[in-house]
Amino acid sequence: MWAKNRYKLFVYGTLKKGLCNHHYLENAKFLGKAITKNPFPMIAPMVWYPYLLDKEGAGYRVEGELYEIDEKTLAKIDELEEYPSYYTRRWIEVEDENGQTHRALAYFLAKPIQWRGERLLKKFEPKKS
Repeated sequence: MWAKNRYKLFVYGTLKKGLCNHHYLENAKFLGKAITKNPFPMIAPMVWYPYLLDKEGAGYRVEGELYEIDEKTLAKIDELEEYPSYYTRRWIEVEDENGQTHRALAYFLAKPIQWRGERLLKKFEPKKS
């Protein structure tokens, strides 16, 4: 099922194509657009990057991109996301454009925050300056 030392990664924020941190995925294989199988709350209180909150069942099915990455890329992204103190990660199910389900890692905000009243997002698009 999994190639040795390879992982599927679901990205929903600044790691997506065309955004500021996409260069971290330069050695990754793009598998296509994807959407979470289950809803999660995603907010962007800082407007420059979003938080995915580990409250499965609340919010929307989140749109993003699916990649296959190696351990070196995962380590670089862990550093970017300040894993495990700022963001944590866990396996979730995502669905690709063909309706196929994949088990992928996704990053979630590590610390609980008050998110009720925040605008919930289906898709992150950074604010233009």
